[in-house]
Amino acid sequence: MKGRGKYGPYLAAGITAFAVIAAAILLFFLLEHFSAIRTLLETIGYILRPICYGIVLAFLLLPVHRRILAVLTDQCRGIRDPWGKKKNILSAISILLSLIFAFLVLYVLLAMVLPQLYWSLVGLFEALPGYFQSVQQWLTTFLADNPDIQQAVLSYYRTAGAALNQWLSSDLIPNLESASSTLAWLRSELLPQLTGVVSGVSTVVLALVNLLKDIIVAVIVSVYLLARKDVFAAQSKKILYSIFPTRAADLLVEESRSAYRILSGFINGTLVDSFIVGVICLICFTVFQFPYPMLLAVIIGVTNVIPFFGPFIGAIPSGLLILLVSPRQCLYFVIFIFVLQQLDGNILHPKILGSSVGLASFWVLFAVLLFGGLFGFVGMVLGVPVFAMFYSVVSRLVNRGLKKRGLPLSTEEYLGKTGPLAPEKTPSPPEPETSRPPTSR
Repeated sequence: MKGRGKYGPYLAAGITAFAVIAAAILLFFLLEHFSAIRTLLETIGYILRPICYGIVLAFLLLPVHRRILAVLTDQCRGIRDPWGKKKNILSAISILLSLIFAFLVLYVLLAMVLPQLYWSLVGLFEALPGYFQSVQQWLTTFLADNPDIQQAVLSYYRTAGAALNQWLSSDLIPNLESASSTLAWLRSELLPQLTGVVSGVSTVVLALVNLLKDIIVAVIVSVYLLARKDVFAAQSKKILYSIFPTRAADLLVEESRSAYRILSGFINGTLVDSFIVGVICLICFTVFQFPYPMLLAVIIGVTNVIPFFGPFIGAIPSGLLILLVSPRQCLYFVIFIFVLQQLDGNILHPKILGSSVGLASFWVLFAVLLFGGLFGFVGMVLGVPVFAMFYSVVSRLVNRGLKKRGLPLSTEEYLGKTGPLAPEKTPSPPEPETSRPPTSR
């Protein structure tokens, strides 16, 4: 024991030095083989893609499953359970009803949107030659004072427009007139061109088969996760409490629950908000007789899922489509989008999402730019709730540290020049002097 106390500091310093050197070697290895590691991670991600789809599906269906299970449990409260299987049976029924509900919602949306979207695209392709003619007339008028530039620009424009017009009039539009002709055209024209590269094996068919396989596996995984969610949660807490101290594990469990509330509230609320915005756009576009109402409503509704930038991403191409038909209607469209975004941002979005995110506008912009640049469209959609979870954890840790030190938690206390924040120590009162007996000399 005495020797251990004597060499304890040297042993701790040696372990620290070894850990630093090992971490440096590991970092160098990761940087040296970054491309191979990235390829390996992409391969693993591709293999586990159906499981990820199943996790997302189970996450979306979890609120529906819990609501149905609560209703069934309340309705079957007085039923006897001699074999102890009532809970499992009710859970299985709620999972089945949740999947049926999801497929019904998807079927209704596709049945409503796809036919209208199809005919909107057909009408857009048929009207493109007239749009090109209108743009050509506008360019001629705009560049009338510069004949050299006018001639150069219009020559390239006429060549591109003639090629596109010929392709539309002779190939695309006749084959989009009906569903049967579209399928025949895809089978006779497109599929041979797509399958010639892969030695006679259709890439499209393989992609559809893989997609069908991923959907089936995702549904199976989601059913398994919904059925075993309580067991998985208990196993996760068991691992946490076996590794960390009790107070740290309690904190991790609490933060995990808070992260789930933030993520689920944001995703479900955003989907509902985007659906409502899409329905409002469809009704108003039909009433105001905007061109391609279903196509524009789908674009606005889908892009509204993206925070901050979504309205602009959807409004710009939609406005350009309307501009080709009527500049006046394009102006009305811009005014309508501005009013709709004010309504959505100030009334619909706060009412539906509430305080599930709680991020300032700057951090929303930061999260969308960062995660969108790293992960594309998925990062733009999920970046805000993920950053909100991180922000919540940091805020809780900061408040916990301030409480330990007896410092104020409000941010207003730290604005401007602040004085000493340490609690002042009140001086202890002086001790009363006691009278001493006189000493005899």
